[in-house]
Amino acid sequence: MTTTTRSTELEAVNVILSTIGEAPLNSLSGSLPVDGTMAKNVLSEISREVQSSGWHFNTHYKSTLTRDTNNNIPVATNVVRVELDPNLESKGDYDLVQRDGKLFNLAKNTDVFDKDFENVTQVLLLPFNEIPEQAKRYITIRSARVFHDRTLGANTLHKFSQEDEKQALSILRNAEMRTGDYTIFDTPEQIYTIARNNRGY
Repeated sequence: MTTTTRSTELEAVNVILSTIGEAPLNSLSGSLPVDGTMAKNVLSEISREVQSSGWHFNTHYKSTLTRDTNNNIPVATNVVRVELDPNLESKGDYDLVQRDGKLFNLAKNTDVFDKDFENVTQVLLLPFNEIPEQAKRYITIRSARVFHDRTLGANTLHKFSQEDEKQALSILRNAEMRTGDYTIFDTPEQIYTIARNNRGY
């Protein structure tokens, strides 16, 4: 009996190529045909777009960020969002954004810090083969639609309909809810409000 396995990046690229009738690739290494390169780039682009929203599968909790010798705090190249624990740090003291590969404190208008940070939440960009199957499916279908529009034009008939894309997104969100165990209090805004009220201001 054949075992069904999780999708690979190569399979996703070949699904994308199939929307314009291109033959499948045998490998993603070495020199690729123009359409193959474009399909791979679109898949990477859409994967970044989807993962940047922040999902349970690509969010790391309780991370520690430490200063370097210049008292800057560098951020890894695959990190797209950093959030401090509002129960530990006041936004009036530390309002962090990413600039030039390191953290910048808008509250004090500086990239120099006087402390390290614990219990930090980071959203990461993961390689395609490391993300859940539901995310792979949605990214593949969305990528196929974008690739199809860019190569053949937006008015041509899509192999995947908008309903396919919506269904794949619905499946991904359902998986997200099951694995994330979310409540209405899990948004950063709600956590900040609760923490602020507990401090009495």
